[in-house]
Amino acid sequence: AQLERLLRYTTFTPANNASGSPAISLPLGQTDTGLPIGVQFSGRHGDERTLLELAFELEDAQPFRRLGQ
Repeated sequence: AQLERLLRYTTFTPANNASGSPAISLPLGQTDTGLPIGVQFSGRHGDERTLLELAFELEDAQPFRRLGQ
């Protein structure tokens, strides 16, 4: 049961952990009840810059909701 729960939330992270490739998870919305909706992007090995630039552009277009707001 615990493994199933873990896999629901970390399905894609083991591939990045094993390969050493960069990944970033971003809050890109929320449900009607206010729960966060996130998305994970993966990049080429050594290309963290592209992921950070993407995050900055997305946040500029629609600022991320801050904790406590």
